[in-house]
Amino acid sequence: MSAYMIISVTPEDAEKMTAYEARTLEVVARFGGRPVARDTNPLVLESDHKPAIAVVLEFPDKQAILDFYHSPEYAPLKEFRHTFARASALVMDADIV
Repeated sequence: MSAYMIISVTPEDAEKMTAYEARTLEVVARFGGRPVARDTNPLVLESDHKPAIAVVLEFPDKQAILDFYHSPEYAPLKEFRHTFARASALVMDADIV
């Protein structure tokens, strides 16, 4: 069953964000992930924080997301992102009730 990683990010440096996204999507693909949506004007319904960018990534399952997130390939990219952006992520199964 597919799983999704829903990310909200507010970068302080657009150039660094562009470099981060390009390099990160290469790593995402290695773990079976793919981008589903990206919005630079997301609608926020219940929060005081409006991220600059919202992204949805699809993976084969939650384990693939965890493998990606904790991988040695992603670690330096995550550290790099921490230097220029605030972000949060939510992981969910594509379970339809």
